[in-house]
Amino acid sequence: MTNMYIMKKLLWIVCAFILPITLNAQEHDWAFGLYSDLKLDDVGYDASFGVQGKYDFTNRQSIQAQFHGRGDLLAVGADYLVSFLNKEKSNFNVFMGLGLGQEFFTYDYSVEGTEDQPMRRTENFTKANGQLGLSYYFPAVDLSLYTGYKVKYQFKNEVAEPNYVMLGLRYHIW
Repeated sequence: MTNMYIMKKLLWIVCAFILPITLNAQEHDWAFGLYSDLKLDDVGYDASFGVQGKYDFTNRQSIQAQFHGRGDLLAVGADYLVSFLNKEKSNFNVFMGLGLGQEFFTYDYSVEGTEDQPMRRTENFTKANGQLGLSYYFPAVDLSLYTGYKVKYQFKNEVAEPNYVMLGLRYHIW
């Protein structure tokens, strides 16, 4: 046998071992990153930004928790997600989920009368949400980008709030 023949055999053997490893899309169960929430149909609504953590307990199921806010809002929530595609076989995925959140609003309002100082008011709302989204995982840098459509339901006033868009970036570490 020639050296060239042996080299070709070794190359095929190396490829046979490396290829299944590279096809393994997402190897990490924990991810942390940035999260944003934006209401599309309200021009006066300011987007909120924050952090998010996600844990994949199977190839198709995960939980995530987020903490986000802006000047007058502080929100915390958790979601259960189901992915339609196996994360170990595809970098692209479609997911849907259900979750609960608590939103705390603080704002000033004017009061009729002799006081010159506006009064501070705080309200909080418990909300359920449903979401449908897309994600893509970049294995070379262990990052995933995702976006999704979210509908929120506010229990206190029994109001459905559609047309939220979520955007995020996660770094997969463990």
